[in-house]
Amino acid sequence: MKFLILKITNNCNLRCIYCYREDNNGKIDMDFKTAKNAIDYILKDDNNLKIQFTGGEPLLNFKLIEKVINYCMDHYPDRSISYAIQTNGTLLEENIIKRIKELKLNVGVSVDTLNPKDSTLRPYMDGRSSTLDTIRGIYLLRNNDLPFGITTVVTNKNLPYLLDLLNYLISLGIRSISFDILKPKRREHLALMPDEDEFKSLLEKMKDFPIYIKNLVGRPKDKYCYLNSGDLLFVNEVGNIYPCPTLEGYFYGGNINNMDDSIKLFKVKCSYCFARDYLIKKFK
Repeated sequence: MKFLILKITNNCNLRCIYCYREDNNGKIDMDFKTAKNAIDYILKDDNNLKIQFTGGEPLLNFKLIEKVINYCMDHYPDRSISYAIQTNGTLLEENIIKRIKELKLNVGVSVDTLNPKDSTLRPYMDGRSSTLDTIRGIYLLRNNDLPFGITTVVTNKNLPYLLDLLNYLISLGIRSISFDILKPKRREHLALMPDEDEFKSLLEKMKDFPIYIKNLVGRPKDKYCYLNSGDLLFVNEVGNIYPCPTLEGYFYGGNINNMDDSIKLFKVKCSYCFARDYLIKKFK
Protein backbone atom coordinates (compact mmCIF):
# COMPACT_ATOMS: atom_id res chain seq x y z
CA MET A 1 0.00 0.00 0.00
CA LYS A 2 1.29 3.46 -0.95
CA PHE A 3 -1.55 5.83 -0.14
CA LEU A 4 -3.36 6.30 3.18
CA ILE A 5 -6.30 8.70 3.36
CA LEU A 6 -7.34 9.59 6.89
CA LYS A 7 -10.72 11.23 7.32
CA ILE A 8 -9.70 12.94 10.52
CA THR A 9 -13.04 14.60 11.20
CA ASN A 10 -16.63 14.39 10.09
CA ASN A 11 -17.11 18.01 11.13
CA CYS A 12 -17.20 20.81 8.57
CA ASN A 13 -17.94 24.52 8.52
CA LEU A 14 -19.49 24.29 5.02
CA ARG A 15 -22.54 22.53 3.65
CA CYS A 16 -21.56 21.82 0.05
CA ILE A 17 -24.46 20.89 -2.22
CA TYR A 18 -22.82 17.61 -3.26
CA CYS A 19 -21.30 16.69 0.11
CA TYR A 20 -19.86 13.14 0.17
CA ARG A 21 -20.16 12.78 3.93
CA GLU A 22 -22.51 10.13 5.22
CA ASP A 23 -23.79 12.41 8.00
CA ASN A 24 -24.13 16.11 7.20
CA ASN A 25 -24.54 16.96 10.88
CA GLY A 26 -21.71 14.82 12.20
CA LYS A 27 -19.09 16.28 14.53
CA ILE A 28 -16.85 13.30 15.20
CA ASP A 29 -13.07 13.69 15.27
CA MET A 30 -10.70 10.80 14.61
CA ASP A 31 -8.62 9.99 17.69
CA PHE A 32 -4.87 9.40 17.65
CA LYS A 33 -5.22 5.67 18.31
CA THR A 34 -7.15 5.18 15.07
CA ALA A 35 -4.63 7.16 13.01
CA LYS A 36 -1.71 5.34 14.65
CA ASN A 37 -3.22 1.91 14.00
CA ALA A 38 -3.67 2.74 10.31
CA ILE A 39 -0.11 4.00 9.95
CA ASP A 40 1.39 1.05 11.80
CA TYR A 41 -0.68 -1.40 9.72
CA ILE A 42 0.74 -0.10 6.46
CA LEU A 43 4.31 0.61 7.54
CA LYS A 44 4.86 -2.87 8.95
CA ASP A 45 5.12 -4.00 5.31
CA ASP A 46 6.10 -0.91 3.34
CA ASN A 47 8.79 1.77 3.33
CA ASN A 48 7.03 4.44 1.27
CA LEU A 49 3.76 6.11 2.11
CA LYS A 50 1.70 9.17 1.25
CA ILE A 51 -0.72 10.24 3.97
CA GLN A 52 -3.56 12.56 3.04
CA PHE A 53 -5.68 14.25 5.70
CA THR A 54 -9.25 14.93 4.71
CA GLY A 55 -12.69 15.42 6.23
CA GLY A 56 -15.11 17.16 6.68
CA GLU A 57 -12.74 20.07 7.03
CA PRO A 58 -9.42 18.68 8.33
CA LEU A 59 -8.24 22.01 9.74
CA LEU A 60 -10.91 21.55 12.43
CA ASN A 61 -8.76 18.70 13.79
CA PHE A 62 -5.34 20.18 13.02
CA LYS A 63 -3.90 19.01 16.33
CA LEU A 64 -4.22 15.41 15.15
CA ILE A 65 -2.29 16.23 11.98
CA GLU A 66 0.56 17.61 14.07
CA LYS A 67 0.47 14.55 16.34
CA VAL A 68 0.49 12.10 13.41
CA ILE A 69 3.43 13.76 11.67
CA ASN A 70 5.42 13.96 14.91
CA TYR A 71 4.67 10.27 15.56
CA CYS A 72 5.90 9.26 12.11
CA MET A 73 9.07 11.33 12.47
CA ASP A 74 9.81 9.76 15.86
CA HIS A 75 8.92 6.14 15.08
CA TYR A 76 9.61 5.83 11.34
CA PRO A 77 12.57 8.14 10.69
CA ASP A 78 13.97 5.78 8.05
CA ARG A 79 10.77 5.62 5.99
CA SER A 80 9.86 7.84 3.07
CA ILE A 81 6.58 9.48 4.13
CA SER A 82 4.90 12.51 2.55
CA TYR A 83 1.90 14.37 3.91
CA ALA A 84 -0.96 16.28 2.27
CA ILE A 85 -4.11 18.05 3.36
CA GLN A 86 -7.26 18.80 1.34
CA THR A 87 -8.95 21.90 2.74
CA ASN A 88 -11.71 24.32 1.75
CA GLY A 89 -9.29 27.15 2.61
CA THR A 90 -11.71 29.24 4.66
CA LEU A 91 -9.93 28.61 7.97
CA LEU A 92 -6.40 29.37 6.79
CA GLU A 93 -4.57 31.95 8.88
CA GLU A 94 -0.95 33.12 9.06
CA ASN A 95 -0.15 31.00 12.12
CA ILE A 96 -1.65 27.85 10.59
CA ILE A 97 0.22 28.39 7.32
CA LYS A 98 3.46 28.85 9.24
CA ARG A 99 2.89 25.52 10.99
CA ILE A 100 1.95 23.81 7.71
CA LYS A 101 5.30 24.92 6.26
CA GLU A 102 7.17 23.62 9.30
CA LEU A 103 5.44 20.23 8.95
CA LYS A 104 6.21 20.14 5.19
CA LEU A 105 2.56 19.46 4.56
CA ASN A 106 1.43 19.60 0.92
CA VAL A 107 -1.77 21.58 0.45
CA GLY A 108 -4.74 21.15 -1.84
CA VAL A 109 -7.55 23.71 -1.82
CA SER A 110 -11.09 22.95 -2.97
CA VAL A 111 -12.75 25.73 -4.95
CA ASP A 112 -15.58 25.42 -7.48
CA THR A 113 -16.49 28.97 -8.44
CA LEU A 114 -15.29 32.57 -8.52
CA ASN A 115 -18.75 33.99 -7.98
CA PRO A 116 -18.64 35.83 -4.60
CA LYS A 117 -22.43 35.65 -4.37
CA ASP A 118 -22.73 31.94 -5.10
CA SER A 119 -24.45 30.30 -2.14
CA THR A 120 -25.43 27.14 -3.99
CA LEU A 121 -22.26 25.08 -4.43
CA ARG A 122 -20.27 25.55 -1.23
CA PRO A 123 -22.24 27.63 1.33
CA TYR A 124 -21.69 28.01 5.05
CA MET A 125 -24.17 26.38 7.41
CA ASP A 126 -26.21 29.59 7.50
CA GLY A 127 -26.40 29.75 3.70
CA ARG A 128 -23.78 32.46 3.14
CA SER A 129 -21.33 32.11 0.26
CA SER A 130 -17.85 30.89 1.20
CA THR A 131 -16.16 31.90 -2.06
CA LEU A 132 -14.42 35.07 -0.87
CA ASP A 133 -13.06 33.35 2.24
CA THR A 134 -11.62 30.52 0.12
CA ILE A 135 -10.00 33.03 -2.24
CA ARG A 136 -8.63 34.87 0.80
CA GLY A 137 -7.05 31.59 1.93
CA ILE A 138 -5.54 31.11 -1.53
CA TYR A 139 -3.96 34.56 -1.38
CA LEU A 140 -2.56 33.85 2.09
CA LEU A 141 -0.91 30.67 0.78
CA ARG A 142 0.51 32.50 -2.21
CA ASN A 143 1.78 35.46 -0.15
CA ASN A 144 3.54 33.03 2.19
CA ASP A 145 5.25 31.25 -0.73
CA LEU A 146 3.54 27.96 0.05
CA PRO A 147 2.92 25.93 -3.13
CA PHE A 148 -0.52 24.37 -3.40
CA GLY A 149 -2.85 22.71 -5.87
CA ILE A 150 -6.53 23.17 -6.60
CA THR A 151 -9.32 20.61 -6.76
CA THR A 152 -12.60 21.55 -8.44
CA VAL A 153 -15.70 19.38 -8.29
CA VAL A 154 -17.41 19.66 -11.66
CA THR A 155 -21.21 19.89 -11.68
CA ASN A 156 -23.64 21.30 -14.20
CA LYS A 157 -23.70 24.43 -12.03
CA ASN A 158 -20.07 25.40 -12.64
CA LEU A 159 -19.20 23.57 -15.87
CA PRO A 160 -19.95 26.65 -18.07
CA TYR A 161 -17.46 28.74 -16.05
CA LEU A 162 -14.47 26.39 -15.74
CA LEU A 163 -12.40 28.26 -18.33
CA ASP A 164 -12.87 31.51 -16.41
CA LEU A 165 -11.84 29.76 -13.20
CA LEU A 166 -8.76 28.25 -14.83
CA ASN A 167 -7.62 31.55 -16.32
CA TYR A 168 -7.97 33.22 -12.93
CA LEU A 169 -5.97 30.50 -11.19
CA ILE A 170 -3.23 30.75 -13.81
CA SER A 171 -3.05 34.51 -13.24
CA LEU A 172 -2.40 33.78 -9.56
CA GLY A 173 0.47 31.46 -10.44
CA ILE A 174 -1.31 28.25 -9.44
CA ARG A 175 0.75 25.27 -10.60
CA SER A 176 -1.76 22.45 -10.77
CA ILE A 177 -5.47 21.67 -10.81
CA SER A 178 -7.55 18.53 -10.73
CA PHE A 179 -11.13 18.44 -11.95
CA ASP A 180 -13.20 15.92 -10.05
CA ILE A 181 -16.44 15.08 -11.84
CA LEU A 182 -19.24 14.79 -9.32
CA LYS A 183 -19.73 11.37 -7.77
CA PRO A 184 -23.34 11.15 -6.53
CA LYS A 185 -23.71 10.04 -2.92
CA ARG A 186 -27.46 10.67 -2.90
CA ARG A 187 -30.18 10.31 -5.49
CA GLU A 188 -30.69 14.07 -5.64
CA HIS A 189 -27.08 14.50 -6.74
CA LEU A 190 -27.96 12.97 -10.11
CA ALA A 191 -29.63 16.27 -11.03
CA LEU A 192 -26.23 17.97 -10.67
CA MET A 193 -24.29 15.66 -12.98
CA PRO A 194 -22.40 17.56 -15.73
CA ASP A 195 -22.44 16.64 -19.40
CA GLU A 196 -19.23 14.60 -19.75
CA ASP A 197 -18.89 15.27 -23.49
CA GLU A 198 -19.02 18.99 -22.79
CA PHE A 199 -16.41 18.54 -20.07
CA LYS A 200 -14.12 16.58 -22.41
CA SER A 201 -14.49 19.33 -25.00
CA LEU A 202 -13.39 21.87 -22.40
CA LEU A 203 -10.40 19.74 -21.46
CA GLU A 204 -9.34 19.72 -25.09
CA LYS A 205 -9.32 23.52 -25.05
CA MET A 206 -7.21 23.47 -21.88
CA LYS A 207 -4.48 21.10 -23.05
CA ASP A 208 -2.04 23.89 -24.00
CA PHE A 209 -2.65 26.02 -20.91
CA PRO A 210 0.45 26.71 -18.75
CA ILE A 211 -0.76 24.66 -15.80
CA TYR A 212 -0.57 21.00 -14.79
CA ILE A 213 -4.04 19.52 -15.26
CA LYS A 214 -4.25 16.09 -13.70
CA ASN A 215 -7.13 15.03 -15.94
CA LEU A 216 -4.91 15.38 -19.03
CA VAL A 217 -2.21 13.06 -17.79
CA GLY A 218 -2.16 9.78 -19.68
CA ARG A 219 -2.89 6.69 -17.60
CA PRO A 220 -1.69 3.15 -18.28
CA LYS A 221 -4.34 0.71 -19.39
CA ASP A 222 -6.52 -0.50 -16.48
CA LYS A 223 -4.73 1.93 -14.12
CA TYR A 224 -7.20 4.75 -13.65
CA CYS A 225 -6.45 5.22 -9.93
CA TYR A 226 -5.17 3.51 -6.78
CA LEU A 227 -8.28 1.32 -6.77
CA ASN A 228 -6.83 -0.58 -9.71
CA SER A 229 -3.63 -1.51 -7.90
CA GLY A 230 -5.04 -1.93 -4.39
CA ASP A 231 -2.55 0.63 -3.07
CA LEU A 232 -5.11 2.80 -1.28
CA LEU A 233 -6.46 2.51 2.25
CA PHE A 234 -9.21 4.94 3.25
CA VAL A 235 -9.97 5.09 6.98
CA ASN A 236 -12.85 7.19 8.26
CA GLU A 237 -13.16 8.99 11.59
CA VAL A 238 -14.22 5.88 13.52
CA GLY A 239 -11.71 3.54 11.89
CA ASN A 240 -13.91 1.93 9.25
CA ILE A 241 -12.05 0.95 6.10
CA TYR A 242 -13.18 1.42 2.50
CA PRO A 243 -11.37 1.11 -0.85
CA CYS A 244 -12.07 4.73 -1.85
CA PRO A 245 -13.23 7.92 -0.06
CA THR A 246 -16.30 8.26 -2.25
CA LEU A 247 -17.24 4.64 -1.62
CA GLU A 248 -17.58 5.27 2.11
CA GLY A 249 -20.60 3.28 3.20
CA TYR A 250 -20.06 0.68 0.47
CA PHE A 251 -17.61 -2.25 0.26
CA TYR A 252 -16.77 -2.15 3.98
CA GLY A 253 -13.34 -3.66 4.55
CA GLY A 254 -13.16 -3.94 8.35
CA ASN A 255 -12.15 -1.63 11.18
CA ILE A 256 -8.56 -0.60 11.81
CA ASN A 257 -9.14 -0.74 15.59
CA ASN A 258 -10.33 -4.33 15.49
CA MET A 259 -7.62 -6.34 13.84
CA ASP A 260 -9.40 -9.57 14.72
CA ASP A 261 -11.32 -8.76 11.56
CA SER A 262 -9.26 -9.29 8.44
CA ILE A 263 -9.10 -6.27 6.14
CA LYS A 264 -10.84 -7.02 2.87
CA LEU A 265 -10.19 -4.70 -0.05
CA PHE A 266 -10.80 -5.32 -3.72
CA LYS A 267 -9.18 -4.28 -6.98
CA VAL A 268 -10.91 -3.43 -10.24
CA LYS A 269 -9.52 -3.31 -13.76
CA CYS A 270 -10.94 -0.31 -15.58
CA SER A 271 -10.00 2.86 -17.41
CA TYR A 272 -12.71 5.00 -15.80
CA CYS A 273 -13.83 6.02 -12.31
CA PHE A 274 -15.33 2.85 -10.82
CA ALA A 275 -16.76 4.76 -7.84
CA ARG A 276 -18.67 7.25 -10.00
CA ASP A 277 -19.97 4.54 -12.32
CA TYR A 278 -21.08 2.37 -9.40
CA LEU A 279 -22.88 5.22 -7.61
CA ILE A 280 -24.64 6.45 -10.73
CA LYS A 281 -25.98 2.96 -11.41
CA LYS A 282 -27.01 2.55 -7.78
CA PHE A 283 -29.09 5.72 -7.62
CA LYS A 284 -30.55 5.51 -11.08
